[in-house]
Amino acid sequence: MNIEEKFAKGAESNTYQRIGIEYKVNVFLGYNDDGHMSMVITEPGKDALVKSSKLIDVSLKRRDDQKMALTFDLLDNSYKSMFLIFCKDIILVCESAGSKTAISNALTRWKYWKEMFGKKKQSILNKQEIKGLIGELIELRDHFMKEFKATAAIQSWMGPLAGHKDFEIAHTWYEVKSVNENAVQVNISSLEQLEAEEDGHLVIMRLEDASITSGLAINLNKVVMSIIEKISDPDDMDLFRTRLDNVGYIPDDEYDNYNFVFKGRQSYLVSKDFPRLTRKMVSDSIGNVTYTLLLDGISSYREN
Repeated sequence: MNIEEKFAKGAESNTYQRIGIEYKVNVFLGYNDDGHMSMVITEPGKDALVKSSKLIDVSLKRRDDQKMALTFDLLDNSYKSMFLIFCKDIILVCESAGSKTAISNALTRWKYWKEMFGKKKQSILNKQEIKGLIGELIELRDHFMKEFKATAAIQSWMGPLAGHKDFEIAHTWYEVKSVNENAVQVNISSLEQLEAEEDGHLVIMRLEDASITSGLAINLNKVVMSIIEKISDPDDMDLFRTRLDNVGYIPDDEYDNYNFVFKGRQSYLVSKDFPRLTRKMVSDSIGNVTYTLLLDGISSYREN
């Protein structure tokens, strides 16, 4: 389900679109009469007091058919990216709960999001951090989420937990490096990044700066949403959101200003004889070690 498409259909005429007949719960996405992004859930429920935030106006009203209408209206479009993630999360919670308890569960979930929307804007990640995170997320989406179930794929993402490797799963590991399209070398920032008893993989993600007008341009918010669209379980959504929190990402439209074109992926098998520095090679008196690998020099280790 692409919720951005649902919002886009209602943008010009301030109308709503149902999320889809395959969903058990009645959820509608669109724009209200004031032109604000809006989500409405219409299911059985009890009257309750609801509190809005500075950014989202929340209302709960009983309709003529005795169903309740729970409405969330975004008041500040600069938080559009966060609102999209919020809507997807609420939809997952409602689907998991079922129609009878969708309203009450959505209100419980709103308590968490109310705090999130009440936070002051924090500084965003810098450009290099953005680029690195995009590379890891593309690897999560296009490799791990295709090969493993969502829960295992997200759990394997160890980078946000300050792990030595970006991904660890099925007795192997992956270290992801985002570089420019024509890069001929890659920086290894610690001895631990490529050191392990088991064979692993060095993954090179090539990302080139792009204009926002480029049809191929991607940005951090878009990549995050593309992963969220693939998540169908509320617990997996919680896990993914926690990982993003750990890495310092909170949805912010400023990330839309940092655009890249994904130029491709190369993977190298890091086996016993792979050229790398290890702790055994350096004195115990040496602390941090960074070094550079020439990609032509490891071409024989490249995987299909």
